[in-house]
Amino acid sequence: MTLEVKLEEALGASPLRPRIANAAAPLVERRARDAACARLDGPALLGLARAIASDAQWGRYLAHRPELLARIADASAGALYARAKALSGTPLPDPAAGLEDFLDAMRLLRRDEMLFAACLQLGGLATFDEVSEFLSIVAETCARDALLAAEGRRSGAGESELAVLGMGKLAGREFTYHSDLDVIFLYRDELPDALQPSRVAQRWISYVSTMTGAGYAYQVDSRLRPSGQQGSLVTTHEAFSRYQIEQAATWEHLALMRSRAIAGDLERAQATLSGTRERIVREAANPWPYVSDMRGRVNQERGVEDAKKAALKAGRGGVMDVEFLAAGALLERGLQIDGASLPAVPAMLRATGGGERLEALLADYASLRLVESCARWLAGRAIETLPRVGESADLVADLVRPGLDASALAAQVDAARTRIAAAFERVSAKGSIEALSG
Repeated sequence: MTLEVKLEEALGASPLRPRIANAAAPLVERRARDAACARLDGPALLGLARAIASDAQWGRYLAHRPELLARIADASAGALYARAKALSGTPLPDPAAGLEDFLDAMRLLRRDEMLFAACLQLGGLATFDEVSEFLSIVAETCARDALLAAEGRRSGAGESELAVLGMGKLAGREFTYHSDLDVIFLYRDELPDALQPSRVAQRWISYVSTMTGAGYAYQVDSRLRPSGQQGSLVTTHEAFSRYQIEQAATWEHLALMRSRAIAGDLERAQATLSGTRERIVREAANPWPYVSDMRGRVNQERGVEDAKKAALKAGRGGVMDVEFLAAGALLERGLQIDGASLPAVPAMLRATGGGERLEALLADYASLRLVESCARWLAGRAIETLPRVGESADLVADLVRPGLDASALAAQVDAARTRIAAAFERVSAKGSIEALSG
């Protein structure tokens, strides 16, 4: 059986099937005789077919990546875990010998691993939670490699003067396809000035986000730093802590609850985060009036939706509702996620309570994140909305679960959002996360 026929038959009656011939044509033309194609079968074959049919760029890409094709063909349950362990040992070219080669290799690494993860998820060999953690580990690996290059250091040589704080999804290892890197840069207090750390941070951003022949690695957002875009790109540990305690707005405290050092001077930065958050949560006022007001403003600005699209992230009952509940709950209870634990939304909420209502909320949160991941994979970029009608709606539904149609997915999403909105409004009305107890 030819590769083209195998891919088409793997899709069965899926609405993706009419797209596979064109999407897979470059792969078939260049790789059909590879031994890996003969091994393609079962879940790995299905995942590859669904990944390529939903976003044709990957058929063209994989045609030039025979080693990746072989990895996909040989993948089984547990492959993401094994690959995550091996990532730190993946050699990249020495940036000192050839910066362009290093940058291209880092971008190819990120694209390889994203496609690998998507094939496993769409073939049923990995859950989205596993994929989300894996994509986060890939991002952390790229962040560390880019910082070593920006500082002109080889792995294990010398100490970093800069720390990269990951915020939001990066901190909690809750990445999805096409997530950005939200970061803050801290440098050692004993350095004479910010000149050198600023140069390193600027190089880091360039190394990660500049477009090369292999694309870009990640988009970078550093607006969460003290004073936002008006503030310095880099901040000393002491100045950062003082700003957060004495000047930062409540929304900045909410963001700080979901932060973690991911590259560079990790131990020092994590200690700064822990000490700063301890002061903040000990002294914080009840956050819920502010959270409720802020959530309403975000909804008005970014939660616009209509009959054709749903505001999956910023709309009423969207993903952001649960994120606000998690951060607000820590502030209210005077807690923080620290040490070996990741500041992921489920861990943050479970640290403040438990019970059936909370677990039901987290189940709805997980379902929306899964839908978001499929919508992003289909779009080939970061989006915050879900199409309700048309071909795209049908395709997202099928990616979420084979055989699911757009109307059924819309009903599922609407029901989950209604429950999330009700939970958020109960907490706001009571002024306590205790409203989710029981």
